[in-house]
Amino acid sequence: MSTTLLYTLAAAAMIPIGVTSVVGTNSTSTESKRLTMIEIVQRLEKDGYGPFAELSMDDGNWEVEARKRDAPLELTVDPISGDVLSEHRDDAEQTPPVGSMRLSKLLETVSENGGYQEFDEVSFERRYWEVEVLKDGQKHELHVDPLTATVIADRLDD
Repeated sequence: MSTTLLYTLAAAAMIPIGVTSVVGTNSTSTESKRLTMIEIVQRLEKDGYGPFAELSMDDGNWEVEARKRDAPLELTVDPISGDVLSEHRDDAEQTPPVGSMRLSKLLETVSENGGYQEFDEVSFERRYWEVEVLKDGQKHELHVDPLTATVIADRLDD
């Protein structure tokens, strides 16, 4: 084989490795730039939303059920910028009772006191917040008192 052919084959073999590396790096950096649920809730509270009934990830965006000026709304929120992408009226869902802790404060308290890392979904269910969260790499379902942020129940979620 000629030297030119060897150099050409070596260069061709290296191209896919570089492309794979660049693609992997970009997707990881996008993931790390996502705002946490607590940050999303803080931004929405600052913009006048609340109380909240539910937050969950749907099709790559946060889906939020909340009130603003006492009108029940469903929002779609960008997970990277925190911008509200869409907002429309929704059926009224039950929200926490008067005197309840702001949701951002409740989530911060649960995180600090229980060592929970990543909040996946929250919904208000009759008397308590139902919270899906990660702790030590395992998914947990919590029931949290809306007035005190006390974890009433903590069980592993399948």
